[in-house]
Amino acid sequence: MSQNESQDELDWEKLLGVPKPPTCNLKAACCSVATPSVGMDELLKQAANGDETSRDFLSVFIPHESHDAARAFYSEQPEHIDRMLRIVRSRRTRQTLDEKDISFYHCRFLGDDKLCQIYEDRPTFCRKYPASPMSILVKGCGYEPWVDSCKKKLLELGYEIVEEA
Repeated sequence: MSQNESQDELDWEKLLGVPKPPTCNLKAACCSVATPSVGMDELLKQAANGDETSRDFLSVFIPHESHDAARAFYSEQPEHIDRMLRIVRSRRTRQTLDEKDISFYHCRFLGDDKLCQIYEDRPTFCRKYPASPMSILVKGCGYEPWVDSCKKKLLELGYEIVEEA
């Protein structure tokens, strides 16, 4: 991996030979309680420095006012917020963040029916989701089998994978 290439910019499908499903299963979790691996200040700094992923993210996602607001918004699986906070407390993420620095976001284009209102014209960020097999997905996400297959392949190649706490 080059100095300028982040883990999220890798084409994991090609690298590991594990194709992603062509579409998600429309649970809308990624659109309801998205959680970047960096805090808001860093996200803004990356966007200001021309990072396309950060700019895309900030162009469509709105922060929830609190962790409780995120739980209420995604009532289908509010325990996901607690799970994410538990992972941060255990320091098993790429970035060292404090729990208070974790923000959850929802997409401004998510309709009342939990479907994307701009699906055909969605940003690159959305088209590439999940960009990494290290993404922490809600339970039942349609991309879970892909993440599991990629992790299995990485283990076969001798990589160490730290699992959730």
